Amino acid sequence: MNRVLETPPMEPVDRPQPDPAATAAVNPEGATPAPEIPPRPSPAPGRPRSPRWRHLLRAGLALLLIPGTVLAGAALATPPVAGAPALVAAIDREHGSVPVPAEPSWRVSEAIVAAEDGTFYSNDGIDVAGAGRALWGWFARVDEGGSTITEQLAKVLYTGGRTGITDRVAQVALALKLDGHYTKPAILSMYLSAIYFGNGYYGVLAASQGYFGLPPDQLSWAQASLLAGLPQAPTLLDPLQHLALAGQRQSYVLDRLVATGVLTRAQAAAAAAAPLDLR
Repeated sequence: MNRVLETPPMEPVDRPQPDPAATAAVNPEGATPAPEIPPRPSPAPGRPRSPRWRHLLRAGLALLLIPGTVLAGAALATPPVAGAPALVAAIDREHGSVPVPAEPSWRVSEAIVAAEDGTFYSNDGIDVAGAGRALWGWFARVDEGGSTITEQLAKVLYTGGRTGITDRVAQVALALKLDGHYTKPAILSMYLSAIYFGNGYYGVLAASQGYFGLPPDQLSWAQASLLAGLPQAPTLLDPLQHLALAGQRQSYVLDRLVATGVLTRAQAAAAAAAPLDLR
């Protein structure tokens, strides 16, 4: 005999019904109620949230420390500068010349300073703004200049004239060393004795005698301003081959001499019109 299992009836469960008035007030027109957003947890006790200015301060300190650390490393990696005069003498000897103790009052000395480094006598061997422009120019592949006379001397004596980023850092470190070790007249004398003036002339003595047949202390303002413009691009501006271009650069040097108060505008105009008497 088959037995049919019957499920016993379930007793109805009384559940509380929502109050229609309350539901209409909270959820009008049958809209689905928005889920509740849990409150944001409070910071752990004893660890208050850092203000934004603290993060900015830490970032600023890091930016200041990085260049200092790099320069400190470069200062340790670069050679001492006590032998700089011997390096200058070696350059001159190789090219048949000798170093010259340049006087700051020479016209060519004043013209070189005005054209290449107007803050030479007041800076510490480097120009921060110029170094920033030079660094930006390196990244942008554009030559923005910015090297002081002391940095250019370091470039000639120690880094083989190279302009890579590591060479520029080394030049800055070496310029600081040179400025701390030598007087400004001594640095200027080494610079004028080591740089290239085009046409095979290394040093201001060989250049002044080769171009004009005169020692550097007897150059006129016309001759001195022309000579001072040549180190920027000595082959391109060689006055024996490219006199017009050299004249354009000479005009820039004369403008700088006016801007730095060495010459008046009338004196600069007279120098621009004076004969050069090139050999």
